[in-house]
Amino acid sequence: MPQQHRLPDPAPASADERLPTSWTSAMPPATERMQRTAADRIAWLVALAVLVFMAVFGFQAMRWSLAGGWQWLWMLVGLPFFGVFSVLSVLAVVMRLRERRRVRVALENISLERGEGFRVGEPLELRLRATVPAAQEDERTVAPERISVHLMRHRTADAAGECCCEAIASREETRDGRLLYACELRAEAGLDASRWSVELREASDDGGAPILTAQLRLLPAR
Repeated sequence: MPQQHRLPDPAPASADERLPTSWTSAMPPATERMQRTAADRIAWLVALAVLVFMAVFGFQAMRWSLAGGWQWLWMLVGLPFFGVFSVLSVLAVVMRLRERRRVRVALENISLERGEGFRVGEPLELRLRATVPAAQEDERTVAPERISVHLMRHRTADAAGECCCEAIASREETRDGRLLYACELRAEAGLDASRWSVELREASDDGGAPILTAQLRLLPAR
């Protein structure tokens, strides 16, 4: 039988490179008042009016029972009506005032464009494209307004990165509905390093874990 030749496994990605396709901010999520439509507000007002009417009716029935005689039977109706519906009315108002939703900062379908490569002393344009994930129940999902981009210099292959340039990329919306974060980085001429990389972080949480880390292909000087 002919011997089958196994293709070599692809080279593993560097431990310093991390290119996730989705990301969620690690910062505590903010909350906001839930926005309701006019129909929702009308329906809530109608329900509240019914609860208040029943509570008022129960109170009036208890007043009728004070007349004595057979009218004390109104107490059997008025007491539970007033007790139950007055509590429900208060709860409806309190829950409405406290009704809030979480604002989650997240991205998905992330892709990073690094160009053909990086030359020391020349500008490097980076573009991050992504979309906003669908919101879950009782939340609103938004993309970060700004992303902090760091150009990292590694003196040796396994050395920790040293930031040589930092830029802020603001959020833009493209024609196809995707989000775009674009910026330009440049390392000063004369800097040498065996490896270069970029780190993208949420601008409001610059000290947290990076959104992604990507290596740069070093091109020879012109």
